[in-house]
Amino acid sequence: MSPTLLSSLKALHVLAAILFVGNVIVTGIWTAIFFRARHTHDFGVAARAIVLTDWLFTVGGGALLTITGVSLAIGRGYPLWGTPWIRQAVVALAVSTIMWLVWLVPAQRVMLRSGTSQDDDTLLVRAYTRWNVAGWTATAPLLYAVWCMVAKPV
Repeated sequence: MSPTLLSSLKALHVLAAILFVGNVIVTGIWTAIFFRARHTHDFGVAARAIVLTDWLFTVGGGALLTITGVSLAIGRGYPLWGTPWIRQAVVALAVSTIMWLVWLVPAQRVMLRSGTSQDDDTLLVRAYTRWNVAGWTATAPLLYAVWCMVAKPV
């Protein structure tokens, strides 16, 4: 693989990591702001934005991150599972993805359906709390994966 292609892949890999992890963190913050204002503003707008940004940046960034990461490892001759820091980062990404699929996506669906009645607000509070706790918990393995990519622990 040419040095130019490797450099291009590395730049795309870093960009994908920024979009992916950045979206996860920023969405958690701005959603908290909108959640606090849910009695004066339509939280449904925020819930729809969560889903949209998840598809664009979390899924899109995660796919680009995976494709460029595998391509870089192969291009540089690193065995994917035989290189400790790559394996640890892949496992961390997998753990976070499973958490996202099991806890965050179902909570997002409830948040999308919640209306303005008091009963709906109780459901929304429960779903948002689950989404928020699971989301920040699922962020920890992503930050660990970033650390693995930078520190390359043995």
